[in-house]
Amino acid sequence: MSYLTHLIKEKAIKSAFGNLLYSNVRAIFEKIALIRFTDEARIITLYKKRFGREINLKKPKTYTEKLQWLKLFYRNDKMPVCTDKYDVHAYLMKLGHENLLNEVLGVFKSADEIDFESLPNRFVAKTTHGCGQNLICKDKTDLDWNKWKKIMNSWLKLNVFASGREWNYKDMQPRIIIEKLIDHQPLIDYKFMCFNGEPKFLQINNDYEGVHYVDFYDIGWNKVDFTYERFTKSKHIVACPPQFNEMKELARELSAPFPYVRVDFYNPPNQIIFGELTFFPGSGLLPLVPVANNYDELLGSHLDLPNPNYNLDLLNRLS
Repeated sequence: MSYLTHLIKEKAIKSAFGNLLYSNVRAIFEKIALIRFTDEARIITLYKKRFGREINLKKPKTYTEKLQWLKLFYRNDKMPVCTDKYDVHAYLMKLGHENLLNEVLGVFKSADEIDFESLPNRFVAKTTHGCGQNLICKDKTDLDWNKWKKIMNSWLKLNVFASGREWNYKDMQPRIIIEKLIDHQPLIDYKFMCFNGEPKFLQINNDYEGVHYVDFYDIGWNKVDFTYERFTKSKHIVACPPQFNEMKELARELSAPFPYVRVDFYNPPNQIIFGELTFFPGSGLLPLVPVANNYDELLGSHLDLPNPNYNLDLLNRLS
């Protein structure tokens, strides 16, 4: 994402008009990026822009370098299925985890297909093929549905692949999924960072006293001193959830087929609800701060890269 589109998103996305504007501008930038850059060139350019240094694809050491390496040189057929916000439901059901799934109210190829009157008063709408396109409706009587139909249809024009070259998004079918609103506060997002099938750290997204925080804990529930750039780290300690050990075992199971994946859960009272599987958080392009403490290299040390199975000619040119 360019600085301009990031600025539009941060400043305007909270309004309906701003959300529509952001989606339309982003769609233009994505089309330009697809035309101008090969996957390799795009990744190299973005990495240098974000981190101020050249990427080492020949012998990657850091977490962010290794995620870029995985984009270019590794393919796993399960990853696109698990990335799709709707198809992943069938994947989890085959594994016997239907009990983890939030209730789906409908899946649509266009917002024009949605029967607004039949929806409950509270719901969540998002894209199956995207990242960050969400409508959290707590009272549909306050919703300007005509505006939101336009916004959601604009979401369907977006392609996450174009910007950061996350290949698992490339050929996904754009759809809108509507789910039941998880009616619990505070709703904390527990994101297990899994390296070669082993949960090592957690990203905890939590709201406290009106502020949204992104904190990190190790798997022993000890808070660690880093977060992603552009996010706020809290000074409080989040209580360990009642079903932490169960979530940890589920994260271990779901991450087993992949070199790296983040497994997300919610834990309202007496229930574990699956969030999503994320293979390239922030497209692997979010600096960890404070930079001086080399947390990027620390996380990278936990990730053993698989044998490459894609783009081998390019890899050989690097050797």
